[in-house]
Order: sequence, then structure tokens, then C-alpha cells
Amino acid sequence: MKKLIHSKPKVLIKSKSSLAEGPIWNHNTEELTFVDILTKKIYFYKNKKKLKIYKFNNTISSFLPLKNDQWIACCKNKIFKLKIRKNKILGKTIKVIKQKKNNRLNDAAIDSEGRLWASTMDEKQILNSGNLLFFKNIYKPVKLLRNFIIGNGIDWSPCKKIMYFSISDKKKIYKFNYQKKSGKITKKKVFANIPRGKGNPDGLCVDSEGMIWVACWDGSCIIRFKRSGKIDKIIKMPISRPTSICFGGKNLKTLFITSARKINLSNKIEKNSGNIFYIKTNIKGIKTNFFDIK
Repeated sequence: MKKLIHSKPKVLIKSKSSLAEGPIWNHNTEELTFVDILTKKIYFYKNKKKLKIYKFNNTISSFLPLKNDQWIACCKNKIFKLKIRKNKILGKTIKVIKQKKNNRLNDAAIDSEGRLWASTMDEKQILNSGNLLFFKNIYKPVKLLRNFIIGNGIDWSPCKKIMYFSISDKKKIYKFNYQKKSGKITKKKVFANIPRGKGNPDGLCVDSEGMIWVACWDGSCIIRFKRSGKIDKIIKMPISRPTSICFGGKNLKTLFITSARKINLSNKIEKNSGNIFYIKTNIKGIKTNFFDIK
């Protein structure tokens, strides 16, 4: 295992997002995308001179690429196929998800076979109505897990034999045996507990060494876990609410971090909360997967 070396977190984009989420590095276009859930905005970033912002007419929690310059968007209870035409985002509904009244789709990921996985949550953060959905066929999602309030980050080991899933309200990251061909998950185990005072696990990603990185909401940090579940490194963030993370950049060694705005006790907005950060590392990430409609 290579010893982690990293820079201090720095602001990349002053987006001042209410709830930035779902960072994805598209290695084909060398572009970072993310969403601001509460303002219904989608961001495309190549550099400071090429930041594009689009407004959609639905709340988007996840925005994931297809190979042909199109995307799918997970919204409150719908999945859209999106494309850009004449500088506008156009959407077509491809699936309506039956959920309880206050539920919405939350974090999502694409596996190596091009299939969608999505977590759901109770927007009021009260009921155990969250689910983990698997879309082997986009039109027939299967509920694989239930009975939690906020389902969050999803990712797989480099060997594609283990899947990780964070459940925020339980302050735990779970691991499963994963069958790549069928998508079947078995032998659910607690992989790691978030330490006291480090908040709740939000978005996560796995690096090329198989280590697991998680953004800790209200924990002001990013934690890198060893494959054993033990903590390898805690990286302090200058904001309270990092929300999600991904590796990107030309060599896949830059960690991008989204965040959410926070109001201090003095009723002031916490400085730099809601902005997008980056950390330079000596660790390589894994290329993103692209959605394949089946």
C-alpha cells in the first residue's frame, strides 16, 4: 500500500451551492459535473473559463453520463434522459419510481456493466423509508435494501467483487459480496463506523488501491479507510458539510469534493460552505462507468 501524500483542500469553484452533490469526472470529455439539488442546477467544469451552468425544471440529486454526450438524471421520483441542445438542457422521462410521499432519490452510481444503482431517502429525515434500488433493467428497479432513513454513497472495489454503501442515519458504511454479472449482493456486513464527532457518512468513492474514501457531513473531514475497515487518514476540511467526492483530472489523482451551505450559530453563512474543493494526491482513482440503457 502506497503511503498517502496530499495537498491541503483548496476552493476550485465558488459555486455557493445550497446542496452540491454527485461529482463525476468524465474522462472522455475531461470534465467535472455536479448538481445543486435545492436550486435545480447542473454544473459542467473544464476550467475557470469554461464553467457552464444549466437550470432544469426538476430537483436533481444525481447526474450520470452515457457514452454519447447524453446523461441520466435522478430526480425526486423520476429518472430522466437529458441532452443539451442550443445551450439548453432537454429532458425525457424514462422511468417513474413509486415511492412514499416524502421520499426522493438521492445518491446514485453506475456499475461496470453500465447498470444504475440508486439510494433513496426520507426528505423529512424521520421515517425508515429509504431503499437501495438496482436497475438491471431501467424499467424494472428491484429493492435490495430497506429500513433506513438516508441512503447515500455507492461504489465498488477495483476487482468488482465488493460493493460499499453508506447509510447516513446509521453512521455506518456497509460492504457486500458482489456478483458482477448478475448484480447480486450478499453477506451484508458493517465495513466501518464513523468515529464520534466526525459526522455522518455521505458520498464515497474507492481508489485504485481499493481504499474507501468518504465525505463526512457535519464532520468537517474526508476519511480514507483501509480495506480492513480501519482508518488510514482523516483529512480536515475547512467547511462543516462535505457531501460527496470523486477522483479526476488528467491523471485521476485529484480528489474533487462537493459541499453544502451551513448557517452558523451567529446566523451567518459559514465561509466557503457550498463551494467545490480539490485535493492533489499521489493516489490514482478509478475511471467512471457510463450508463447503458437496457
